[in-house]
Amino acid sequence: MAFSPNRSAIASPVAAPVDELDLRALPMPEPMERALAAADALPPGGALSVLTPFMPLPLLEVLAERGLHAEAELLPDQSARVWIRRPDPHGPADD
Repeated sequence: MAFSPNRSAIASPVAAPVDELDLRALPMPEPMERALAAADALPPGGALSVLTPFMPLPLLEVLAERGLHAEAELLPDQSARVWIRRPDPHGPADD
């Protein structure tokens, strides 16, 4: 789990283009529920980006508990972008 307060100058931490879910307009607890459902559906090596209404620290903790890699960026409007990646046990050793 990683949190970067301002990563606007840094590119996505995943190598390939990823799907993006915009969950910012949903009522609570839907953003977390939908983000977890999407993360659980990722195949090995798969990745996605999730936009949330604020920095989702509980989501980052749950993703880490599930063995997923996640990095979050606080956006200027105080929403957040979270990159989520499922490690591939048959992929590169640095996963």
